[in-house]
Amino acid sequence: MAAGIREHELAGLRWLVVSGERTEVFRALGQAARAEVHAVQDALPERSALRRWAATERGRIRVGRLLDATHAACGTQLAELRALAAGAGADFHDLLLANLRGDLGVDDGTGCTDLGWRRTRSYVAHNEDGAPALGGRLMLLTLLVDGDAPVTVQWYPGFLPANTFTATGNGLVWGINHVQAARPADAPGRHFVARALQQAPTLDAAVDHLRTRPSAGGFAYTIGDRAEGRVVVVESVAGRTAVVEADPVHHPLHWHTNHLRHLPDPADAPSAAATANDGAQAARSLGQFEESVARGKVLSALPVPADDLGAQWFLDILTSAPLPQGVHRTAAGTDPLMTLCSVVADLTDDRITVRGPAGKTAEMALSDFAHGRAGAATG
Repeated sequence: MAAGIREHELAGLRWLVVSGERTEVFRALGQAARAEVHAVQDALPERSALRRWAATERGRIRVGRLLDATHAACGTQLAELRALAAGAGADFHDLLLANLRGDLGVDDGTGCTDLGWRRTRSYVAHNEDGAPALGGRLMLLTLLVDGDAPVTVQWYPGFLPANTFTATGNGLVWGINHVQAARPADAPGRHFVARALQQAPTLDAAVDHLRTRPSAGGFAYTIGDRAEGRVVVVESVAGRTAVVEADPVHHPLHWHTNHLRHLPDPADAPSAAATANDGAQAARSLGQFEESVARGKVLSALPVPADDLGAQWFLDILTSAPLPQGVHRTAAGTDPLMTLCSVVADLTDDRITVRGPAGKTAEMALSDFAHGRAGAATG
């Protein structure tokens, strides 16, 4: 039976809601977003370089190891990408390389900022930063796959819907920050691990998933649980994992940008000289690392309020100003990225605020957002 597709708009963002059997859902998604899939892939600046490197002997070996590890641990999610490629009429190998580029040790830039808060109230907030050319392509996507809990994500067409902000029907939300792994592990691709995470029934199960299924490349997850109000930060990079939970009394505010804060001997430290990793250029650009650290300095200087906060406090931090005063990105000067969308999830009141292109803002119940019930939005 063919999958069902509904289309909505929220805060200026296109919103697709796709329901049905898994393979049909991803095939239909590819068909519905065919033009966007090809446009996003054609706009990837590293596409030609990835193809050339993957065609070398070392590249073939590296990609083969990643593919084997991903198939063994995340075969369902790998099949989803195949169905998406088939529906979009796109080359599966091209989409695979794009989804694995953060697992290969090649330079993948910086982007995104997360905030987590837990005192009496709990919040998770996220800035999605990307290339300006993607500004009209980023969309919201709800997956209502038969037998799965509903999931709503921010989605870049052609990518597995996993590497941005996620809200699930199980009451979990998280923002994801790219962390460059200079020496990736022989492990599943990080997008596939993150996609599988979306079915975690509880926060503890989500943390256990990331601990027992480490990824080749690196992501930092800021995860909130609507039922209990707990907030944790998980760094999962190059086969290693660190977990830090917000303490309502002593440490209620947590932040993350695009460098490691909790894993010892970080694998993302910059190097002024390029080194080799399986035939690919070293995975750290000194300027990009420093840009992430600069955003981190802004956030580390924030005074921790004595009382609980409202959603506007987080939205102001994420969107009020660029460096050196803030973390909002505008693609001005030497910065190649811009903030494409900002979200604040109020776990206590079951609300989400979405700020899309040109500052257009909408608010709705977080549980409705996760289930794709777009008619409940206001703003």
